[in-house]
Parts: sequence; structure tokens; C-alpha cells
Amino acid sequence: MTDHRHIPALDGLRGLAVLVVVIYHAWPELLPGGWVGVSVFFTLSGFLITRILLDDHVLARASLASFWSRRARRLLPVALTTVAATVLAVVMIDGEVAETVNGALAATLYVHNWWAAASGDGYWEIFESPSPLAHMWSLAIEEQVYVVWPLFVLGLDSRRALIAGAAVVVAGYAVWWGTAEAYYATPVRFAEVLAGAVVAVAVLHRPGLRVPTPAAAVAFGGIAFLIATLPEDDPSVARGVLLGLAVAAAVLVAWAVTDRRLPDVLFGGAVIGWLGRRSYAIYLFHWPLLVVFDAPPAVAVSAALGLAEASHRVIERPVRSGNRLRRPLFALGGATAVLALTLAVAAVGFDGTSEDEIAAATAAALVTTPTAPMSTLAPPPPTTEATPGTAPPTSAPPTWPIEVPAGASVLLVGDSAAFEARGAFTGWVEANGGSATIRAWGACSPAFGEHSWADWVTPFFDSLEEACRTRITDNTDLVVVMDHGAAFIDHRLIETGEWHDITDDVLGPVMRFAYDSMVAEAGEVGALVLILTPPVPIKTELLPGYHPERMEAYDQIVAAVGEESHVYVLDVGPTVDADPQRYPRTDGLHLDAETGAVNLFVDLVASAVIFGDQPG
Repeated sequence: MTDHRHIPALDGLRGLAVLVVVIYHAWPELLPGGWVGVSVFFTLSGFLITRILLDDHVLARASLASFWSRRARRLLPVALTTVAATVLAVVMIDGEVAETVNGALAATLYVHNWWAAASGDGYWEIFESPSPLAHMWSLAIEEQVYVVWPLFVLGLDSRRALIAGAAVVVAGYAVWWGTAEAYYATPVRFAEVLAGAVVAVAVLHRPGLRVPTPAAAVAFGGIAFLIATLPEDDPSVARGVLLGLAVAAAVLVAWAVTDRRLPDVLFGGAVIGWLGRRSYAIYLFHWPLLVVFDAPPAVAVSAALGLAEASHRVIERPVRSGNRLRRPLFALGGATAVLALTLAVAAVGFDGTSEDEIAAATAAALVTTPTAPMSTLAPPPPTTEATPGTAPPTSAPPTWPIEVPAGASVLLVGDSAAFEARGAFTGWVEANGGSATIRAWGACSPAFGEHSWADWVTPFFDSLEEACRTRITDNTDLVVVMDHGAAFIDHRLIETGEWHDITDDVLGPVMRFAYDSMVAEAGEVGALVLILTPPVPIKTELLPGYHPERMEAYDQIVAAVGEESHVYVLDVGPTVDADPQRYPRTDGLHLDAETGAVNLFVDLVASAVIFGDQPG
């Protein structure tokens, strides 16, 4: 018989796990590895659900339905409430409605982890462009496990189910090893769940099993060390660290279950136990409060704790213990379907403005907006001495405006700032009868050209499959450069494993060489180069490692290459900084695609470039 008495230490472990996650989200600088708390959650869930499935009798179809019913009662009411309330709050506050609705639909259907994997480069993006439901990815994985894992146990005995689960994990790592998507992939994260399941099976078949306290202390110390030191974007996370975490968490759970006395003393306190018993609602509520209302972290966390207690009394306990839902699977499944359908309809209505629509709006604005006088344009940068080891300028800086042929082919290169502005760029070019080409990607700089892309990594990706900037071809007339973020972040030299930035004597020359190479390629094919200077980031936490001296180093590089006869530098940064209403940056870094980027090209870039004979 399996011992199913309440285990206070498990509540305490769950409470500690949610505590480190909340601290990590609210004050990320305090616990760089607070994301580890979710890993512990997975292992605890694996133990508990497997213990339920193996409870005192052979699993039958009736008990499988009962298991799903209890899970629905426990999870769905608060989750659906959170999703609906968050979307309503975003609509009322007029935030990023389209993205929130799409994320809410993915959360309601419990596929948010796959949606997040397809939408971004990794979990760390939650701090760069915060989405109010970004944390729902972990609940999606748990729900997928709750559906599939019981079928493994039903169709196989417990030991064979573990072997099948291990095969799933191996396959997952074979597919996603070392990738940013590994963090979200269910087969990869199933390793942590499976570790808990192994403990449940071991305890059932070996009632005398005991885990030595020193082993538990080592496991706890290892987890604590990672919580204090390991950021989630470290490449090692997708290269075995999650497996180590699974083992350490399993040791802790096994110790808590088999020893009982000391674990209950250490982790069974009233406060930490309360956090554990309210952990689900705390986890659900705290992130939307931080993001949607932009409240001070202490206020948001306090509100989440209060709402979690209210949720327990008003929603969770009545639904779980009462008879209000005679057919919970039907009722809660129906509520999920209704919310999903509502969100699907809303997703169409809030679909946002497409790139084509932004381009059309830019073209229309160019027709109705008078051309700014040339006196408002920044002059070319002052002549500066060339960086040692580089070629001297070939001639004096050019004069404004830039003249390109009618029907000119214009290439946009740069990082995510350029990518977000692609609609406005396309509209500006095509409105002047030209053809637009875009070669811009997130976290990619001209530095990642053919000469160096394989040598470096950034916090946003472990490696590149190919160079960010393709070679400038002979059919290009003008190259527009928007390198407004990637140049200022740390880059790691693969050969040494050391991180560098643009101000040092390693990455600085690489950046300079990258710009020289780009300018030389343009010169070889007769193309002009227009560099748009970056504004100062409003929220520097969106740009890890950003410091003002890095922008000064970048400006020096741009000034040096700007001495070439075919290079123009348009100093748009100060203009954007001075008028945030006309050039809004919703996340503090990227110009809003529908307003700020459009106004940038209409107000400033359009005045700087003349396309031969204007159409019409």
C-alpha cells in the first residue's frame, strides 16, 4: 500500500520553488537563476501525479477519467480566470492587444510553450518585450503531461512506462540539443517530470528506500548554487543542465518522502507551507500584475499573494470540494472551448497592422507630409582620425541630399530595430518607385558578416547557422543601416569562451572591420550607404550590458567609416530621443512599427534621399 499521508516538506519545497521564481521575475538581478524553480515544480508534479496514478489499485479507465476530472477541477478555473482577466485588462489599458490575445489563445489551448518557441529566441525574451501571459508556457507543458503520461501508465506497467518516458526524453534532446527552443520543448522538459515519476515508482516498489541526508544536502546546495548564479540564456541550460537539475530535484523529493521527520522540520514551516499550497495561484497572478499594470515589484508581489488567498477561498476550494460541477470535465471543457472560441474571434479583430498596411500608411503619409527642409538634417559627422590599422578615408564626406536613380534598389540591414521598421522602410522605398530588400534579424549586426559570424555568439543565441548580413550584390543602389541594439550587447568569442564588448580591444576592431567591409562591398558595386544613428535605449535592462561608453565607441566607428565618399550618416538618434510622442518605443528600444518607424522614414529619411525622377 502506498503511504498517502500529507507531506508538509513537499509543500515547503513547492513554496521555495515559487518564491525563487517570483523573485526572479520581480527582481531578476537578485536571483539570475530563479527560473530553476520551475524545474523543481516539474519534478514535484511528476512525483505527485504518478503517485496518484499508482494509488493502491490497477489503473482502470474509470479511474483515468477520475484523474482527469480532478486535474480539471484543480487547474482550469484559476487558469481560465487569469487568462480572461489579463486580456480584459490589456484591452482596457490599450497595450499590445494582438500579441496578448494570440498568447491567451495558446495558453487556453495549453500549447503556449510551442507558440512561444515559434515566436521568439528563448525564455529570456520575457524581459525584453514582456508579454503578460509569457509564464503560461510551463503550465502548458504540465497539462500536456497530464494528458499523455496517464496513457503511458494505463497501456504499460509502471517500469515500462518509465522506459518509454526515457525514450521520449532522449528523442527530445536529440532534436533540440543546444537550441533556444529546448527550454520550451515538452520532450526535453519531460525529463524533469520523469525524474519525479521515477521517485514515485521507486517508493512504491521499495518501501524501505531511504535517501541519506548528506546526499539531499548536496542536491539542495547544487540547486541553490544554480539559482544564485546561472542565467537562463546560458548555453549549458540546453546542454545537460536541465538533466542535472532533474536528478537533484528527484533526490530532494525522495528524501522528503522517505525520511519525513527532518524534511518536515526544515521545510514544513507555516509560512513556506502556505506559499506551497497557494503556489499555483501565486504563479499565475504575479507575472500579469508585473507586466500589465507595470506596478512596483513589491506592490505586484503583495497583490499576487492576496489574490492567491482570495482565489483559494472563492474559486479553488469551492470547485474542488463542492458539488457545483457534477460533470467537471464537460463543464470546464465547455468553458475552455468558449474562451478559446472568443479569443480566436478576438485574434482576428485584433490582428494588428500588417507589414503591407504599414507600408501603405507610410506611402500615404509621404504624400500628405511636406518634405522637411534640409537644414533640419544632421550634417555628416566631423572628420576624425582613422582607427589605427585601418585604411585612411578616400575622400571628403559627401553632401546632402543623397541622390539615387529612379527605381533604385534599396537594401535594409541591421538588427531587430531594422526588422521592426521593415514596413515603414518598404513603404518609403516603394512610394518613390524603388524596390526594397530586407536583410535584418534580431540580435544581428553587420558585424556578423561572412568574415566573422561563425566566431561569435550573443546572449540571444548560441550560434548562427549563417552570416546575418549577406554580401552586397551589384544590383544594389543604396544600403540603409539600422544597427541600434546588437552593437551594444556583449558577444562571446567561441574560441576562448570570453565575453567582449565594443569598447575593448577585441570586439572593437572586429566591429570596425565589419563596417569597413560592408562599406567596401558597397563601394565595389557603386552603392551608397546611409547609416541611421541609434537613439539611447529608454529601458537599459532591455539591452543586457548596455553602457553609454558603448554608444560612444559605436559613434566613433560610424564617424570613421562616414569619411568615405559614398557613406552618409544621418543623426536621427537625438531627434528620436527628443520627441518620444512622435517616435514612440513601446519596449524602450524598438520604434513602434505603426507610428515611430513610420514617422522616422517620413520625417527624416525621406528628406535625406532623392530618387531621381519622382513617380507621378
